[in-house]
Amino acid sequence: MKKGKWIIYILCAFFTAGMLMADIAGARVYLDIYGKSFKKITVAVPYFKSDKADKLQTDMSDLLNKDLDLSGFFIVAPQSLLDKEFISEGVEKQEINFGSWRSVGIELLCKGRLQIKDGEVILEAFLYDTLDGSMMLAKRYRSRQEDWRRLVHRFADDILLTVTGEKGIMSARIVFVGGRRNLKEVYIADIDGFNLRKVTNYNNISVAPAVSPTGRYIAYTSYKGGSPNLYAKDMEGNREITVDRSEGMKICSSWLNNSTLVYSHTVGRNSTVLTYNVETQERRTIMQREGIVTSASFSPNGSKLLFVSDMYGSPQIFVRDSASGETKRLTYYGNYNSAPSFSAKGDLIAFVSKVEGAFEISVMNADGSNQRVLTNGGALNDSPQFSPCGRYILFSSLVGGRYSLHTMLYNGDNKRLLKFTDSSNEEQPKFAP
Repeated sequence: MKKGKWIIYILCAFFTAGMLMADIAGARVYLDIYGKSFKKITVAVPYFKSDKADKLQTDMSDLLNKDLDLSGFFIVAPQSLLDKEFISEGVEKQEINFGSWRSVGIELLCKGRLQIKDGEVILEAFLYDTLDGSMMLAKRYRSRQEDWRRLVHRFADDILLTVTGEKGIMSARIVFVGGRRNLKEVYIADIDGFNLRKVTNYNNISVAPAVSPTGRYIAYTSYKGGSPNLYAKDMEGNREITVDRSEGMKICSSWLNNSTLVYSHTVGRNSTVLTYNVETQERRTIMQREGIVTSASFSPNGSKLLFVSDMYGSPQIFVRDSASGETKRLTYYGNYNSAPSFSAKGDLIAFVSKVEGAFEISVMNADGSNQRVLTNGGALNDSPQFSPCGRYILFSSLVGGRYSLHTMLYNGDNKRLLKFTDSSNEEQPKFAP
C-alpha cells in the first residue's frame, strides 16, 4: 500500500434496582475467563412467570438467552429441552427440583417473575447453582415498559458479574459510522441493534467517532463545511462544539478523561498531538513531529501515549513515556501496523497488522511482546477497540464488499456479527456506556 493511501486510511479510517433479601453466594467467581482455557457453563432460562399471560414473558426470556449466548461464556439450553415439569416450577428456591435440572446437564438456572403495572415492567430475577441449590443472584429490576430490552441487558450483565467477577457488554451501546462512499454519518445504537439514531445528520461525510468515558460527548471529524474539521457533540445538551477548524486533517482518536479529548493534527509533513477540554476550551500540545503521527491514545493511568508514525518509512506503533518523553517502537513485524487501542487494564494493546497481504486484528502486551494475530479471514479488518471490561474487542471487517461490525473475546474466540442497518456500510466502531 502506498504511503499516501495508508495516511488517508488511518486518518479516516433509566433503571432502578433494589436488592431482595437473599442468601447470595457473595464474591465467588465461578468462571475464570482469564485462564489459559475455560469450560463454558450450561445455563437454562425458562420463560419468566407472570400472573397473566403476556408475550413479553417469552420475549424477555428469549432476549436473555441471546445475551448470554453472545457473551461467549455460556451454553444456553434450548426451550425445547424444558418439559412440563420444568415449566410448571416456581421461581423460589423451595419450589425448584435442582436434581432434575442437573440430570439434564444444567449447571446454572435463571428464573424470573414478571409484573406489568402502570406502564412499568418489574422483574424479580434469580440465579441458582444447581449443584447445591445456592442462590447466586436475587434482584428486582424496574423500568418503563418500552425500555424492557435494556432491563434484560442489565440483568445479563449482572449474571456475567456474578459468574465471572466482571460485568458484560450487553448494556453497552455502539457508536459507528454508517453510509456509503460520499455520504457517511455517525450513529449510536444498543448492542443488539435497537434504538438506532443519528449523532450527525449533515448529508455529508462524518467519520472517526470517539466517545468520552461517560458517553456524554462524542467527537468526530466532519467535512460538512468542505474541510475536515473536528467537532464534539454534547449528547446531554444536544449541542455541537467546534474543537478545531484550522487548516489540515484533524482526527480525535481517544479521550484522556471525561471532558478532554486527544487528537492529531496533520498539516503537510508535520503532525501535532493535542488535547482539548470541551468544557474549559483549554488546548495543550503534547507532541510535535515531522511526518505522520496519528491514532494517539493514553494508557488508562495516563503514563503512556500510544501513537502511529511513519518515522521509519511505514506505519508502525510507538509508545511515549508521558513523564520522560522517551519513545519506544513496539511493532517490528511487517510493514504496516496501525490503529492501536489499550485495554481497560492497560496490559494489552489491540491493533491492525498486515499479514500476508491481509489486514488482521492482532494483540500484544503493553511492552510490545507476545504479538499474536486474532483474525485470519484474509479480509480488511480495522478499528479494534477493547470493551470497558477488557474482555471483548470490537472491530469492523470488509466482507463481500460491505463493512460490518463484529465482536470477539480478547483471545480471538467467539467472533460474532453485529447488525445495525440493512444496507449501508458499518465501520469505525466504538463502545459507549
